[in-house]
Amino acid sequence: MATIAYDLAAFTHDLDRIVEEEQDHPRALVQRAQPPLRQLLADVSWLEPRAYQPPESGSVQYLLHRHPENAYTVASVVFPQGYSTSVHDHTTWGLIGLWRGEEHEERFKRIDDGSRPDRAELRPAGAVRNAPGSVTWLIPPDEEIHRIRNLSPFPSCSIHVYGDDLDGKPRHQFDLEAGTVKEFRTRVLMLN
Repeated sequence: MATIAYDLAAFTHDLDRIVEEEQDHPRALVQRAQPPLRQLLADVSWLEPRAYQPPESGSVQYLLHRHPENAYTVASVVFPQGYSTSVHDHTTWGLIGLWRGEEHEERFKRIDDGSRPDRAELRPAGAVRNAPGSVTWLIPPDEEIHRIRNLSPFPSCSIHVYGDDLDGKPRHQFDLEAGTVKEFRTRVLMLN
């Protein structure tokens, strides 16, 4: 039986230390956590097949690990072929590591003052094409709004690490053409 060199337990052990040391410095935290996430993506044989099963419709997030003090969560996210997220925020730091497929990520920056809860003005802040092994990051408030589209002819799969539990947490979807914003909540599925 082959031994997995770096698995979820090793990753969360390393991430525990990074989060404890950098909890007040999200930029430093995501920079330090990128190499361990890349290492985790190098061999995902530790990941149960049911954690990357595509949903019947839309996308799905499977919770893999929740820090005992809710300092962060780790989830497996599956986007079906052709799927595109809305333009959305996260309200916490995050890392997204792609391990299967190819995705197009567009980033946006909010340029209004946020004083009107139902209105938002965004401007494009760049786009990248993410391939397996790519790691992208989220840092609120200026680097956390994006849209991701699966470019692959099959479901794409990624590991998402967030500085909070997104299950049921209020977040925002943005309509670029109408200049509106509305609240939404994500559902994260438990594997057990």
